[in-house]
Amino acid sequence: MSTPPLTKELIIDRHVLTFDPSDKRNGSLYIGEPLDGDSGLHLATALAELRAAGLWSNEPEKQVPDAHRAAYREQLALVAAVAYQSTGGSFLIARFDHPKFPSDAARWDAWLAFFDARFTRV
Repeated sequence: MSTPPLTKELIIDRHVLTFDPSDKRNGSLYIGEPLDGDSGLHLATALAELRAAGLWSNEPEKQVPDAHRAAYREQLALVAAVAYQSTGGSFLIARFDHPKFPSDAARWDAWLAFFDARFTRV
């Protein structure tokens, strides 16, 4: 059975989206864990490793609240998304653009290298 393509709507509506509210280079980059299943990702560990690699600020992470999902669908443009398999499930990372929070291509590439070194792409 093939996996449906990762669309903006699928990502925003079906995932808990975690973001770094403080590092502007991480603007519009998200870690997405499924709402209806296990990601197998230990988020706290992943964030600690991202911080150690200089790819996440020391400020507490935030998550997109359910009440804001419609605004995110309306205002974000999907640039890229990659799904990963972990031992206990799957998760994704996504790059969007927003007029006020454009994504950074070099930071996205660093995120890809970080996650590719630790997980298997789906």
